[in-house]
Amino acid sequence: MNITELDQYNLKDAVKFHRRLNPRLWGPDEHLLPEVREKLLEIAADFQEFLGVSDLEVEDITISGSNAAYSYTPHSDIDLHLVVRQPQQNDEVYQELFNAKKYQYNDLHNIKIRGADVELYVQPADESPVSLGEYSVLHNKWLEVPKRKRAKIDQTLVRHKYEDLQARIKSALGEDDADRVQALITKIKEMRRAGLDAHGEFGPENLAFKMLRKQGWIKKLYDHSAAARDRGAARRHRSRGQGRRGFRRAGARPPLGRGRVRLGRDDRDPLRERSGRAARRLLG
Repeated sequence: MNITELDQYNLKDAVKFHRRLNPRLWGPDEHLLPEVREKLLEIAADFQEFLGVSDLEVEDITISGSNAAYSYTPHSDIDLHLVVRQPQQNDEVYQELFNAKKYQYNDLHNIKIRGADVELYVQPADESPVSLGEYSVLHNKWLEVPKRKRAKIDQTLVRHKYEDLQARIKSALGEDDADRVQALITKIKEMRRAGLDAHGEFGPENLAFKMLRKQGWIKKLYDHSAAARDRGAARRHRSRGQGRRGFRRAGARPPLGRGRVRLGRDDRDPLRERSGRAARRLLG
């Protein structure tokens, strides 16, 4: 079985090599066409507002991936990154919120520029994408100039990675354990990052991930994770409600107990409340 037959997906749709950058996006001087750059800046500003984090510090706006290199295809997205400096405290909460917002934004907006889908990302400033090219849309200059080169692709290994991850995702979609689903999401992220570091953009881990993402498997996994967490929260809410009703029927209030204090409104964690409200909006 050839990898190009997997789910009727052709590997040639994921990787092609050219002698010049995508002429729909880049000028003869290998800088973004002015109208393309202007549109990307508008999209980035709208996405930043959509994130709903007023104190978010955006350091740069960049594009990377196939459309910032010579390996683009007709199906290649424009990977548009907001490079942000986020607080180290609760950075996992921020990143989870950003990921959820990213998928919601992409669902709500069918954004295309010159026929290419625009995919939004929030990138921590201390991380760099593993890509053949990286271009600052904000400053209109190359951060990493791409090189014209072909890569050898191990189709057998790509197929193995693809089939393994697809099977794991299908299994996770049949579970209602939010923690196990999240563990798989984390594992896939770490696998892709390790593969990029070890083998680059054309490594089996990244190509398998791109195929799964193109076919919608990654989005299904994130949607299932959010739904499972929502159901878990609803069950806990019902359980607490039953407990409170029990105290009322007995005509007594539950004691605070030694060492416990009742939190006032000013004592609550504003980040946790904000992310909770955002999550409820996303899932509701």
